[in-house]
Amino acid sequence: MSKGRKKPTHPPPPPGDQDESDLVTSDDLFGHLVDAPTPPGDKRGGRREPIRVRLRDPESPAPLPAPDTEQEGEGVEPPHRPVLERTAFRPALPIEDDEEARLPPGAVNTSARLTITPPRITAGGPGVDLASVAESGIVEPAPEEERPASAAARAPARSWRDDTFGPYQLIDRVAVGGMAEVFKAKRSGVEGFEKVVALKRILPHLSENKEFLDMFVDEAKMVAGLSHPNIVQIFDLGRIESSYYIAMEYVHGRDLRSIIKRARDKGLRMPLDLGLRVASQVCSALEYAHRKKDSQGRPMEIVHRDVSPQNILITFDGDVKLADFGIAKAATKASNTDRGALRGKLLYMSPEQAWGRPIDHRSDVFSLGVVLFELVTEQKPFHAAGSEMTILETVRKCVITPPRDVNPRVPEALDRLVMKALARDPEERYQDAGQLQRGIERILRERPPVTARDLARFLELLFDRSEREENAAGDRRATDPGPAEEPSDPLSLDLLLKRFGID
Repeated sequence: MSKGRKKPTHPPPPPGDQDESDLVTSDDLFGHLVDAPTPPGDKRGGRREPIRVRLRDPESPAPLPAPDTEQEGEGVEPPHRPVLERTAFRPALPIEDDEEARLPPGAVNTSARLTITPPRITAGGPGVDLASVAESGIVEPAPEEERPASAAARAPARSWRDDTFGPYQLIDRVAVGGMAEVFKAKRSGVEGFEKVVALKRILPHLSENKEFLDMFVDEAKMVAGLSHPNIVQIFDLGRIESSYYIAMEYVHGRDLRSIIKRARDKGLRMPLDLGLRVASQVCSALEYAHRKKDSQGRPMEIVHRDVSPQNILITFDGDVKLADFGIAKAATKASNTDRGALRGKLLYMSPEQAWGRPIDHRSDVFSLGVVLFELVTEQKPFHAAGSEMTILETVRKCVITPPRDVNPRVPEALDRLVMKALARDPEERYQDAGQLQRGIERILRERPPVTARDLARFLELLFDRSEREENAAGDRRATDPGPAEEPSDPLSLDLLLKRFGID
């Protein structure tokens, strides 16, 4: 305010006697927001006169004095005077230079806010009731400590359990790796149709890696047509927002690595005959994939690249499934491969793969030979000690101790078979998985026959009922295992132990 101007100390005069030169009408404030103002004297709805507000100096915190009730006649409505602090906008009426100079600096930038609400259209005529706009548009800011938190701050932290991920309802998270996370999921359809799948979702940090995504999609599309009882089938490949996923056959069981570890923890080992059956089933899957042709009759030249215990799944019914065909190639482009996973993959690589040379289906034969060596000896042919480079050099040299030297119980024919599968030179190995499978079957024919039921019964020794069964919702059965199980066939657990020489 200017020095010559003093603040009023007396109540404002009645409405009829007010000096209207100090007031601003709603037409002045909001007239530029509408196409046509309310015609003067229009009595068709809304207020009869535009509302007038006073511009108050925000540096004067004292509110305007209340109107004198004695000056207002009985039944006379007191004037409506909402206070409007002057903000960055300027009224439409002309302001002289000295008027602007009289405003203190603090009055130019204040914390008052204007909220424009949808105006009320006057009944029966053009224009807008500007008084209703002004009355609803004056909002005092809430104190800083009373302001509500943002929606993001109020929202609880989401987890994967809240995520339906498109048409899939996530039930359980099975595994998380450096490239993807795997869920047990359910997709519903018409008439109560439901299908349980394994959903592999690419981790968010890889969504920006175009090279990885292109390779991932190309490899998944190539193997999506594989249909074999010993191969985990791919049902769907898609993208939701920026996240790619693969919906695969859900295998109710455990991977071979977990089975070997559990057997070791229980002081057991997988019987030799069962290990040969597992290897034979994997050979069948590889032989089918290696010989797969496209719709034009051209060989697809599919190479798994990661035949290892973690990708060999065994159901609790005794079926063997090979998973993740072709995905390992894309995994090499992942930017933050887990060091433990990398070391594990190195131990099952072929020498030519460790050298970075071109590989074919004989590389998968070598990797399966490593798995077979581990099954019959409970040891890996390459030592896992040392750095990744040390392991890599060991794989490249490919100096392997014969399995019979590690486990004297290994038959000579099996010893020769494993060493041929692990030949350093691809030309000296079995030239395809079919040849390796026929060699395994010849050994099995000389021994008592084994079936999927035998493999299932061995898993019953390792995993209790709560681990092997799941309820309708897909969750692991909890604590109470229920009544003792009765064997469904005449082969009791004691006979099984004796059958495979397990003490």
